[in-house]
Amino acid sequence: MKKVHVVNHTHWDREWYFTTMDAILLSDNTFSAVIDELLNNKNAKFCLDGQSSILDDFIARRPDQLDNVKKLVKSKQLSIGPWYTQTDAFFVDEESFIRNLIIGIRDSRKYGEEMKIGYLPDTFGFNAQMPTILANCGLDNIVFWRGINFKKHVTGPYFTWKGLGDKEITAMNLVDGYGTAAFLKNTREYLDERLYPAIEKIESLTDSSDLLIPAGGDQLEIIHGLPDVLEDISKESKYEFVESSYEEFRNVLQGKTNLPEYRGEFREPCTTRAHKSIGSVRYDIKRSNFLVEQKLLRRIEPLIAIAEAFQIKVSHELVVDAWKKIMEGHAHDSMGGCVSDDVAIDILHRMKEANEIADGIENYIVKRFTEKLQLTSNQVIVFNTTSKNFKGYKIIDFLAADKNLRLAEVDKAVLVKADYFEGKDNLLLETPEGPKYINENPYYRLYVLADVEIPSMGFKVLNIEQTGTEIESLSMSAEHSIKNEFYTINSNNGNLIVETKDGKKLDYFIEFEDMGNAGDTYDFSPVNGDKPIILNPDVVQVKKSTVAEEMILSGKFQVPKDLKSRVGESSSSGWLHITLNITLIKGSSLINCKVKVDNQVLSHRLRVKLNPDIKTTKTIASVPFGFIEREELVREIPEWHKQYVEYPIDLEPYDKSVSMIGETSYLTAFGKGIKEYQLRNNRLYLTLFASTSQLGKPNLAYRPGRASGDTTKKGHVMMPTPMAELIGELTFEFALQLSDGAFDEYEVSKSWKQFSDQSICYQNQSLNKFIHRLDNKIQKIDMEHINLNEFSLLQAVTKAFDSSFGFSMYEENAYLLRLSNPTKISVPIEKLDLNQFTKYEFVNCQEQLIEPMSEIPPYDMVTIKVWR
Repeated sequence: MKKVHVVNHTHWDREWYFTTMDAILLSDNTFSAVIDELLNNKNAKFCLDGQSSILDDFIARRPDQLDNVKKLVKSKQLSIGPWYTQTDAFFVDEESFIRNLIIGIRDSRKYGEEMKIGYLPDTFGFNAQMPTILANCGLDNIVFWRGINFKKHVTGPYFTWKGLGDKEITAMNLVDGYGTAAFLKNTREYLDERLYPAIEKIESLTDSSDLLIPAGGDQLEIIHGLPDVLEDISKESKYEFVESSYEEFRNVLQGKTNLPEYRGEFREPCTTRAHKSIGSVRYDIKRSNFLVEQKLLRRIEPLIAIAEAFQIKVSHELVVDAWKKIMEGHAHDSMGGCVSDDVAIDILHRMKEANEIADGIENYIVKRFTEKLQLTSNQVIVFNTTSKNFKGYKIIDFLAADKNLRLAEVDKAVLVKADYFEGKDNLLLETPEGPKYINENPYYRLYVLADVEIPSMGFKVLNIEQTGTEIESLSMSAEHSIKNEFYTINSNNGNLIVETKDGKKLDYFIEFEDMGNAGDTYDFSPVNGDKPIILNPDVVQVKKSTVAEEMILSGKFQVPKDLKSRVGESSSSGWLHITLNITLIKGSSLINCKVKVDNQVLSHRLRVKLNPDIKTTKTIASVPFGFIEREELVREIPEWHKQYVEYPIDLEPYDKSVSMIGETSYLTAFGKGIKEYQLRNNRLYLTLFASTSQLGKPNLAYRPGRASGDTTKKGHVMMPTPMAELIGELTFEFALQLSDGAFDEYEVSKSWKQFSDQSICYQNQSLNKFIHRLDNKIQKIDMEHINLNEFSLLQAVTKAFDSSFGFSMYEENAYLLRLSNPTKISVPIEKLDLNQFTKYEFVNCQEQLIEPMSEIPPYDMVTIKVWR
C-alpha cells in the first residue's frame, strides 16, 4: 500500500493585490486558529509557509502567543522558516538568496529550530544554481512547484537536482501545486473528483511508494481535525494517508538510491504558468532593488568591517533592517511586479527607507574616518571595498573654490562634471561666542575620473593641490565620433556605427525598438496587427579628453499613444524622448551606455536592439555563481497549447550579463537592473521596460484563458495599475563588449566587476553640509587620532571574485569573506593576507565549520570566517 504524506499548510503572500498591512490583519485570526488547533490536537501539524517574517509580524502584535509558538516548534507540530521571505529566483542578487536564508534562519531560532527545507512553493521558475545556493547554506533539499517539464527535464517529481558544479540536493516537486488538496474533506465527491485524481497523476510519474500531497492554499486556515479525517479516508482507500511534514517526507526520500538526476533551470510553463516575460514589468522596482542591493553589498558591509578596525562602530542591526526592508519585496509577486499600485508604493517606499539607512551608515563612517585621520578640506579619502588591490578609474567628487587644481597622487584624471553653486550673502554662522553673519563665495562640486591605486579592502588619502591651470575636462568637439584603443564610434543621421580595432564595421549597432503591449503585470503580450517601430536617436554632442570620450545622442519620437492607436482605432500620439550617452574610457573594452527616457506613451514595450553582425542561435547568460547556455526559439511550436499552459517564449532572464555567441566572436551586454533579453534573428534585444494598465488580463496572445492574479475569478474585479505605465523619466545603464575567440567566463566576470565597481570617497568640508544628507547632524566626538595615508584590512590573492565581505550574524568580532568562482574550472586560493585578524576558518554560509579548501570548485563559492 502506498503512503500519501499530507502536509497541512497555508501559502502566505505578504502582499499581492492586497498590502502587507492587509496580510498582517488576516494573520491575527488565521495564525491564532492554527495555534489553537495544534494545542488542542497533539497529532496535528502545520507549515507556516517557510518564511520567518510573517511569524515576526504576528508575534509583534500578539506577544501573548510567543510561548505557545515556542512550544509547538519544539514539538515539531509547527514548521517555521528557513527563509525570511519567499524569494523570487531570478531577479535578485546571488547574495540576496544567502542573506534571505541566513537572516530567516537566525530569526527563526528565536522560536526554536527552523524547518530544514528549501521551501519555495509558488516562485515563477528557478535558476539553475538553487542547489549550489541551498547546499552552501546547509540545506540539502528543495520543495517547489513551477517550471518543471516532466517530458524534458526529469521523468518524476522526486529527484536529485544538481547545480552547475558538484553541489546537489534532493528535489520534491508539488506536481499540481501547493493547493492540491486545499479544503480537504472526507466526502465522496471530494475524494473522487479531486484527491484521488491528483494522487493518480503523481503515481503515473513515479514508482515511489511514498507520495507528497500539500493541503492548503492562499491565506487559508488550518484544516481542523486533519489526522482523524485522514484516518477515516485510509479505511476505505487503497492508500495509507498520514498527516506529515516536509521534513518527514524528505527523510523518507533520502533513503532511496534510485532517484533520477537533473542539472539545469526550471522555466517551462507546462503544468502551470511561469510568466516568462515578467522580467520587464515594473522596471522601477527592479532597478531600485538592484541599486540598494549593490550599495549594501559593495559599500556598506565592507565599509563597516574596515571602520571597526579603527573602533568606528555602527549597529549591525541597522544593516539587517535594510536587508529586511528590501527582502519584503523579494517575493515572486513583489519582485516580479505583479502587484497592485498600493503594493508597489509600499515596495518602493521600503526600498527608499533601505537606501536611506545605507546612505546614512556610509555618511557616518566616512565622516568619522576623516576626523580619525584629521583630514583637511584639501584631502579626499578614497576606499576600495574588494579583497584585491585596485588599479583603475574611479569617480572622485569634492568641493573646491575653482577648477585650478590637481589630485597630487594621480597621473591621469579628467573632470567629467562640475556643479556650480552661487555665493550667498548674510549667512548665519553659529559660534561659541554667539551668532555671526558672513558672506559666502561661489564654489564647485567637481567629479573627476581618476586613475588611482588603492590597497585591498582599505583606503588611500589623496591630496588636492592648487595649480595655475584648470584640471583637464571633457571638452566640446565638432567631431561626430569618439574612440579609444578598442572602438571608433560615430553617428551618421541616426546610424550609430561601431568600428572595432581589427577594422570590422557594424552599422546601426544600437537602435531602439518600440511596440504595443496588450499584456498585464504578469506578462508581455503583442498587439494583433502591431509592427515594431525602430527609433534612432542622432548625435547632438561629443566631448573629448585624453582619458575619456563621450557621445550624446537624442531623439524625440512620436509614436501611437495607447493600444487603440496601435491598431488604428484612434489617431492619438504620444512622445518618447530618448537620450543615449555613450562613454569610452582609455584602456577599457567596455562601451558604457546610459539611457534616459521621458515616457509619455501607454501600454508599450521599449527595447534596445543590438546588431553585432554575429550569426548565432545561442546565448550564454549569467546566473548566480555561474553561466547557463540557452537556445533561441527559432520556429513556432505547432499546437503548443497541448504541451504548455502558456507559450514558452524565449524572453529570458539574466543576472549580470548575457552574451550572444558566434563562431569566432561574441557580444556581451551587462545591465544594472535590466533583467530581460531575447535573441532573435541574429539580434540581441535588451528589454528596458514593458508598461501596462492592468494587474491581470484574460486571453493574452501568449497566455490564453483566465487572467492571472485572480481578477477573473468569481467575485473579483479588474484592477487598473496606472503606476505600472511608468509615465515620466526613467534611467537605464548598460555596457557592451565585443570580444574575439570563444566565450570566456572569467573575462566576462572580470568585465562585470569593472562595470559594477563602486566609487566611494569623502571630503571633510564646510562649504555645503547637504552634499551628504547627515553631515549637518553628525557631531564631532572625542576619539584617538592617527596619522595614516593608506590602509589594507585583508587581501586575497586568487582569480576568484569577491561575492561579499560582511559581519557575522552570530559573533560580534567576526566577519565573513565570500569568494566566488563563476567558471567551469577550479580556481586556486593562492594566498590570504589576514594579518589583521587573530584566526580564520572555512565555514558554510550559515557559519558552520567545513574542511579547509585550497581551491574553489567550478561554479561555486567559499566562505572564510575571520576574527578581529
